Amino acid sequence: MNDPINKKNISHSSWEDILTQKQQLTKWQDSAFHAALEKFQAEHRNPDIVMRMGEAFGRGLFARQIKDKSPEWTIREWIKEIQNDVWKPLGTEFTFTKISQDMATTFINRNPVVPPSQEHTAASLFNFGVMRGLFLSAFPKGELLVNVMKNEHQPELIFKTHASARDKLERERAIRAFTFLKKEDGT
Repeated sequence: MNDPINKKNISHSSWEDILTQKQQLTKWQDSAFHAALEKFQAEHRNPDIVMRMGEAFGRGLFARQIKDKSPEWTIREWIKEIQNDVWKPLGTEFTFTKISQDMATTFINRNPVVPPSQEHTAASLFNFGVMRGLFLSAFPKGELLVNVMKNEHQPELIFKTHASARDKLERERAIRAFTFLKKEDGT
């Protein structure tokens, strides 16, 4: 009997399938970043454009890779899924220094967009936008914050699942922080 309810989808995946998915994600990210970079240069180096395009890319990544995995997220579950299904395939690496029920802090160890780009400010803004888009897709009441520590060229990122009204203004502060950090580095 051909009962569609009892049929099981059998998926045969191999390392070739995984490699192809990784390559597709990388190509998709490269295309999105280059489009953002072109807009950045055409729009008189407006950092808001790059961050918005990064956020849109992050929301798209979430919808494509993560959305159907869990209707309700804890920050630990979200981090695990994002690391396995998004960050690892793209080559992004983080060190989480604190994870609690409603907040996580991290430093980015590797941003794959930065090395090939001479536009470090645009790459940092795009990457922040991607992370913000991914995070807000799972936690719409949250915010991604930037803590720039003195004598550090690497900002600490803080994921908060429930943001205050003041936290919601963080986006503009992040633009200033990434733009200022790159000017200090001479890039």
